[in-house]
Amino acid sequence: MVAFVKVSVLVPVFNGEAHLHECLESILIQDFRDLEILISDDGSTDRSLEIVENFAARDSRIRWWKNPRNLGLTANSNACLKAARGEYVKFVHQDDKLLSPAAIKRMVAALDANPQASLAGSRQHLTGTHSRATLFSKTSGCFDGRNMIVRCFEQNTNLIGQPTLTLFRSSNAQRGFNEQFTGHMDCEMWFHLLEQGDFAYVAEPLATWRVHQNHQTARTGNSPNDEHLRFVQDWYAKPWLRDLATDRMLFSQIYYLRKKYGDSASPLTSAMMAQLSPSHYRWQWLKHKICRPFQQLGRQLANQ
Repeated sequence: MVAFVKVSVLVPVFNGEAHLHECLESILIQDFRDLEILISDDGSTDRSLEIVENFAARDSRIRWWKNPRNLGLTANSNACLKAARGEYVKFVHQDDKLLSPAAIKRMVAALDANPQASLAGSRQHLTGTHSRATLFSKTSGCFDGRNMIVRCFEQNTNLIGQPTLTLFRSSNAQRGFNEQFTGHMDCEMWFHLLEQGDFAYVAEPLATWRVHQNHQTARTGNSPNDEHLRFVQDWYAKPWLRDLATDRMLFSQIYYLRKKYGDSASPLTSAMMAQLSPSHYRWQWLKHKICRPFQQLGRQLANQ
């Protein structure tokens, strides 16, 4: 009989020896005990496997394996998902760590309290950088999932954050990560989940994402140059999103797609302009130019 658990903690690994010990230690000290820890090594050539074996000897909840070939981060994340037996899924990337022994308990409580939510997240926190994390909200709460997608497109950013900052229901994630995407793999999954349910947000930093050149997610920077364009095309093709699209969302995407892709984005931006209209575009452009310095200042003050 397969033993099910409340939470599957998934750690995709590739040459992660620098921070892997700290990452795994932050998981083992969690005061939420009804969990399994799955570690999928993607062909590491450093001391990662030695570290994993040492931790597995300490805790019977750890299951680990080495992939027969290098899959890459997106496919390796799917390998973890396929092996997960938990009701909820919690990724912790090898360079990251949980900031509190109560981190998983707090995020589980957020999903338990909001059965309509498919995804939980915590306040973004960065390690190893002088840049500031995006502050989504100062207060905890549950936010409409599809409106969250619109808000992300309005701000042209991933308001949810990195996988280590999230917890989600395995029942909503059976499709897995879309392997057509690398740089957008996490945001595309969040949208897939938020299309199905709401976002339960905990307004405290429960985990940190370590920013450095060799971070697993940073290595997805080798993604195809047209990935963001394809990402927006896929989602704008959904009738419900076109119905919910705000003037701000349409302007933001037209503005940045033209800036990044030029004529290559013309079919998509023309369709958006047909929905927005030139006069509304000009009004949004004016607000963008006037308000942007104040918005940047407001984000800086909010993060202090």
